[in-house]
Amino acid sequence: MNYKTTNKCFDDLVINIKTYFSNKKNIILFQKRNVIKIVDFNGEKYVVKSFKIPHLINKIVYKFFRDSKAKRSYENSVKLIELNINTPKPIGYIEFSSIAFFKDSYYISSFFDYDFEIRAVFKDKNFKDREKILRKFIEFTFDIHNKGVYHVDYSPGNILVKIIDAEYIFYVIDVNRMKFLEFDIDLRIKSISKLTSNSDDNNLMITYYSEVSNIDLELLKVRYTFYLNEQQKYLENKKRLKKMKG
Repeated sequence: MNYKTTNKCFDDLVINIKTYFSNKKNIILFQKRNVIKIVDFNGEKYVVKSFKIPHLINKIVYKFFRDSKAKRSYENSVKLIELNINTPKPIGYIEFSSIAFFKDSYYISSFFDYDFEIRAVFKDKNFKDREKILRKFIEFTFDIHNKGVYHVDYSPGNILVKIIDAEYIFYVIDVNRMKFLEFDIDLRIKSISKLTSNSDDNNLMITYYSEVSNIDLELLKVRYTFYLNEQQKYLENKKRLKKMKG
């Protein structure tokens, strides 16, 4: 067993996470490859993510060669907060292993009562303050790019929005696949190419990104078109493979 917490007061929760997680009173937020539940501890709510037990090869990889998804989630969340980038407050992580194999892992964060995902804005053309929200979102995106944060899974379901004092505040989640590096133009554009296929929204975002970054708009459009096409090819190939598998 290997674990870490942000404060000793959470040690009991993290060490005994399997007991807390198995409580039938827990609210299930997500249940597919991974399972996410709301867990009560000392009268407070916490979100616990149980990562899928890896296949045989990854049981060896995560045991000896690579950090687990739970550990990366925790360490990346701590790093984001140090950079003043919003994410639900990290509490801790724990890994379970045998002598030879990695078994399973859990990541725990504070419960975050957000108002909506950015996905809702992309889907609803009549969403209140829609253009304002998208512009604020691009400002947020530009800020995390400047801080060297590349969120590999920067998708509409992983960006949460909270309204605070009539302002839209953005939070990122699902941060285990994240890199910290220096951004070039291509990486900036690639980062936001998976958000929507709507041409009007893409035009608005790329135009505003040009304004806040002072990067030539035509250059951004060329690179944006390239990565949108690459994303479309990826999705088509993914769909084709899915059909072949039945």
